[in-house]
Amino acid sequence: MMKTLGNLFVIAAIVLLLVFVYYPKPRDAGEKSRVEAVLKASLPDLEGHAQAISQWQGKVLVVNFWASWCPPCRMEMPGFIDLQERYGKSGLVFVGIAVDSPDKAGEFSHKIGVNYPILVDQGSSLLNLSGLPYTAVFDRKGELVASHAGAWPESELDDIVSKLL
Repeated sequence: MMKTLGNLFVIAAIVLLLVFVYYPKPRDAGEKSRVEAVLKASLPDLEGHAQAISQWQGKVLVVNFWASWCPPCRMEMPGFIDLQERYGKSGLVFVGIAVDSPDKAGEFSHKIGVNYPILVDQGSSLLNLSGLPYTAVFDRKGELVASHAGAWPESELDDIVSKLL
């Protein structure tokens, strides 16, 4: 009986840990203004060159915060690659912001064939999330249209971006 209770406690602790690690939540009620401020940021790309996110203004922009060690991040990225391939010529741009080391982010991005820009925010200072992945969609005017904490299924994101193009 004690062994069973001990096992249940361990399982409950693991589930809680996973919920807090992989279910990102904005830390305060000012999410919209903080997320829109991302458009004013400049971050290094994988080669260390500063890239202003505003350079993609006028496009439908999907900004995804991720890390190579994050299983939900890794799961959703092939769908992002597909959507970028499908809608890139119509004005869709994905920008991945790796909350990771440039080496690890670059290695993983290359391995899976990422076809969109990857920037690096190793200290997670830009949006200060409590978990990953986190994705925001901006229309051509730079207005936040949607955001999603956790892995975003390709079909749901497709429904949103296809209407904006």
